[in-house]
Amino acid sequence: MRHPLLYIGFLLALLSGALAVGNLLTDGGGGTTPWAIWLLLLADLGTLAVLLKLFLRPSAAPASATPAALRESEMLSLQRLAQIVQRGQTSTEVYHVLLNSAVATVRADGAWIDLNPNHTGTDDTNATQYYNITPVQAEALRTGLRAHPPVEGEYVTNDLNHHSSFTSASQAFRSLIQLPLRGLHFSYGTLYLLKVEPGTFNREDLSILQTFTGQAVLSIENLELMQTSLANQRTQEELKIASQVQDSLIPKNLPTDNWFEISSHSLAAKEVGGDFYDFLHLPGRRLAVIIGDVSGKGVTAAFHMAQMKGIFHSLMQENPLAKNERDKFPVPSKFMAQANTALVHCLEKSSFITSSLYIIDYEQGGFVFARAGHCHTLYYHALREEVFYFDSTGLGLGIIRNESYEKHIKNQFYDYSPGDVMVIYTDGIVEARGGSGTDEYGEDRLKLRLEESYFQEAEDIKNFILADLNGFTHGHPIHDDQTLLVIKFKSAQPLPLG
Repeated sequence: MRHPLLYIGFLLALLSGALAVGNLLTDGGGGTTPWAIWLLLLADLGTLAVLLKLFLRPSAAPASATPAALRESEMLSLQRLAQIVQRGQTSTEVYHVLLNSAVATVRADGAWIDLNPNHTGTDDTNATQYYNITPVQAEALRTGLRAHPPVEGEYVTNDLNHHSSFTSASQAFRSLIQLPLRGLHFSYGTLYLLKVEPGTFNREDLSILQTFTGQAVLSIENLELMQTSLANQRTQEELKIASQVQDSLIPKNLPTDNWFEISSHSLAAKEVGGDFYDFLHLPGRRLAVIIGDVSGKGVTAAFHMAQMKGIFHSLMQENPLAKNERDKFPVPSKFMAQANTALVHCLEKSSFITSSLYIIDYEQGGFVFARAGHCHTLYYHALREEVFYFDSTGLGLGIIRNESYEKHIKNQFYDYSPGDVMVIYTDGIVEARGGSGTDEYGEDRLKLRLEESYFQEAEDIKNFILADLNGFTHGHPIHDDQTLLVIKFKSAQPLPLG
């Protein structure tokens, strides 16, 4: 009986975003049907709490509640780490990324990581990884620290020269963070980070590193669980059903109009994936286009994909309580802020979502968009005969989980010309692997393909890019979900309505 439960679970994921937000944004119209109420009651109670917070907000939280100590660059580093970790194909690769990202984040002068082969999926040859320190130096430090271990909960040593085991000789590295890697059930090893000068690690460094290690351990545990489930034939059958349900959520009928052409492509790396895109016609000859990528792959990512689609359709409905025409539909930055609030209690702490929302006003000949940590938009400007990427900033949904998120997301306005082309995609396109298996397709190559095909129709541009991508990745498995949208504004634009 697990198959029907999985199917119902997908519907609940969609309805928990769509019904709950929709009922709060509108005046109810003809009322909610009994089956909708029943499904809504079965949905996660946390979603209801989020929606109440979204539309019945209390007074602003004090400044002390905002993690002001985290610089934006460090939050972006966390986002990049999580993206790489979630795509890790082996445990060794994940821990290698963890070591290098931790070093870069706190600017460590040396580091090493000791792994437990029994629980980390590594062999003895990969059980220890080093950065700018010799195995002999690491063993000497390891032995001394073992002889006089730190008090439980004390992870920072400000000066190794004052440590009981090293008072007889001056140390090359003076500052140390010794951080255990613990999961729910096992200890996976220990991360050691070093600096030459004493007293150079602080509480902020420790807090960021604990986030890094927590993300890595959660990813390893999820990776092991997924490998176990995929080995089970019954789970394979469930994933097949999940794939069919998810496929039904992907738009099959693309918007058509005399103003533009749209062509789309979507391919999941596994049975189900976390990429999503959707369209919604708005009053006044406007079109809302959303694209996004949930961190990770598989069933969990697919559930969050369904939730995000439900939130999109709910928040982009007309608000009957709006005082003026401008406020009836949220601008992209406002939508992202509201979506971030709605996701706070239904998105795991180790997960986040990147997304971009575009609202195209094709009668006025322009569009506005906001980018929440998603891939940069590729664009061809017909009048200037130029292909470029929009330089825009923004953090992924779920990276910051309080009111301050809205400060990190901005709107960008642009007037398009007839013949312009917009290429929107997920990172599975530009990070597709080819060549030796480590080469990436890359933004530069994608840009070149648009320069060679901009004059074609949207469908032909898409096929041209995909043919080149498939040639590049030939013989290599797909490591991440791939989504590609091509929007071309027709060369002959209709006259505006009188």
